[in-house]
Amino acid sequence: MAKVSMKLFTDLLYDEYKHKNIATTVKNNPVYHVAPLVKLTKEQNYILTEGDGQTEDQYKQINSSTGLAVNYYKLLEELGAITDLVFENKIAKPLNKGGRFANLDVSYNRDGILYFVESKFLEPYYSGNETIKDSYIDVSKYPIEVEDNKEEWRKLFLQSTEFVYYNFSQLCRHLLALYRYTHGIKGSLYNGEKVVLQSVIWEMTPRFLNKLDQTNSNKMRKRIEQLQAEANKCQEIFSSFITNIGWNNMKFQTLHYNDMLDDIKSSKHYAEFCKRYFFD
Repeated sequence: MAKVSMKLFTDLLYDEYKHKNIATTVKNNPVYHVAPLVKLTKEQNYILTEGDGQTEDQYKQINSSTGLAVNYYKLLEELGAITDLVFENKIAKPLNKGGRFANLDVSYNRDGILYFVESKFLEPYYSGNETIKDSYIDVSKYPIEVEDNKEEWRKLFLQSTEFVYYNFSQLCRHLLALYRYTHGIKGSLYNGEKVVLQSVIWEMTPRFLNKLDQTNSNKMRKRIEQLQAEANKCQEIFSSFITNIGWNNMKFQTLHYNDMLDDIKSSKHYAEFCKRYFFD
């Protein structure tokens, strides 16, 4: 696996901003913050600053995938395209006992359909697919909601070994949590709506690639190709799985922020959004 440091990318982002007043020091390391393009509601701000698993102003870091999601979907909300926008939505625990809640970066309602988003910014370019934990291939730990198709779920999780860069393992956990959420788990607010799980990734743009040296640029071009191949494979596997278990009101989509810009083009913040995330 070709290793490229997160610090390299962060330094390139900071160099683009050249805002000398956005740097703070945390544990002797510089951390660069920029304010969101659209003001958050009090509830959204609380979740992103004081909620479980968050550090103060983490979403404001210039290299933050949460920050990218906040900026994009707040623009959509401001334009009136979506409602019920929630960040860091902890919908359910994938397994029956113990473990963490599945933490979806974004959820919202659009035309009566519920969308749940796993957002990625720079992570796919310096890290890879997670190793699946043994508990996810032990059917005795599966929740009662999947009793009738637990072997199919086990086979799905086992396929995580086929992925290098695309975080298939994390998406499997999200899918299992969403299955519980839509199949009667206690405390669920689900009312029978159609549901879509989206994996949305920032694809490294030519303008960003041109800031890298030749060696790293070549590495990233190859990784972009492999990420796309793995995304296509993930789409095929998930779509087939959802059909096979008869999950009729569920869909899965792999997308790029790069291809979703038209939806926010009428925003007054569009130009700044594109500059911030290197869209040409």
